Amino acid sequence: MMNGFFIDKLNIVQNHNLVGGLLPEVGREKLFRVDLKTGETTELLTHLKLEGSYSSALIIRCDGSKVEVYGNPSRWGRIDNLYGLATLDDCIAVYNNILDGLGLPRFTKCTKYLYYQGKDGKHVNKTADGAIIKHIDFTRNLSTGLGNERPFLKALSTQSIGRSVSPFLYPDENTVEWYGANVQKKGSTYRYIKVYTKTADLLRNQRKLCRDATEDDFQYFDDLLQFTVTNGVIREEHSFKREYLHRHDLFAYGLFEQNAFNQELQVITELRKRLEVSNMKYETIADQLLNEKICKSRQSANSTQMYYSMWLHGEYMDKTKSQYREHKSRLLKLGIDISQKLDITRAPLRLKASQIIEVNITQPPSWYRHPEIPTLTITPPKPQLRLVA
Repeated sequence: MMNGFFIDKLNIVQNHNLVGGLLPEVGREKLFRVDLKTGETTELLTHLKLEGSYSSALIIRCDGSKVEVYGNPSRWGRIDNLYGLATLDDCIAVYNNILDGLGLPRFTKCTKYLYYQGKDGKHVNKTADGAIIKHIDFTRNLSTGLGNERPFLKALSTQSIGRSVSPFLYPDENTVEWYGANVQKKGSTYRYIKVYTKTADLLRNQRKLCRDATEDDFQYFDDLLQFTVTNGVIREEHSFKREYLHRHDLFAYGLFEQNAFNQELQVITELRKRLEVSNMKYETIADQLLNEKICKSRQSANSTQMYYSMWLHGEYMDKTKSQYREHKSRLLKLGIDISQKLDITRAPLRLKASQIIEVNITQPPSWYRHPEIPTLTITPPKPQLRLVA
């Protein structure tokens, strides 16, 4: 695994451009749309939801040339995905096994980039000759200790990401997110990050996950809950969307190394480092800046403490000034983000004043049911047709 990360969701597509024939059409229904003004007819094949055991599901479509699969390969045929498949190769092997059963060609690695003219006639777009990744999620489990999930998430929710991307703490305090629709209108088309309490997630989905479960399955699921409660497990998830993947040349399967995501996957780790500092009290901010060698002189430390005081009391600060950015940078190293409105109930100084929460990457217990590549034989469904005018 990449420092504990595994793949949670994967959307992948490949255009096979066959000569001399078409692939079998796979979908839920085929729609015919007629423009009443021009009489032009277009066809649309909707996605087929392929259901596996324990309410797992994948979305599949083939229009005769292009094959697309979307879902969670780590969850396919499993009662849980507390731990999953760590490599793209393993995930695509799961998808390819299903494509074999549907009589569709497998996803293949790209060997070269291809270029084509955009619809506007000006821009040149980039693609590749194999499987194209449209969306990928990486996730891992962190241990905060019994009962420490919410205090830790509340502390995380005081910290911005990147260029002051604000966090959003859900009302139940079990989830904190960045780049989501709760802060940005419609949410980001670039990426998305969230951290949440895994026990709450398992309980919320227990009925669905345990559908058709055996007595052994129920006992196993109960053991999972006990494991997440005892260890205070929180889930860290990173979504990389189409725009991000194309901008960073991470869309062509086979033409990049998976560890190219490593740097972006460290953003929550950096936030944790900010919070894992000594107790933060107003009268000792300047001393901490000097002790940590963040400031070289008492004068500069006192200036930064003044900005901290302004933030603490809700005073106006001009965020366009270079001085603001300099003092913000210094205070971030102490786990204080003055770009965020102070909420004393979430402030990291309360978290560190009461106790030190040690956060570690969790390891699966010996009894954990690890994912396997399925060997099911699937009969391809007949597409349903519906005429729409």
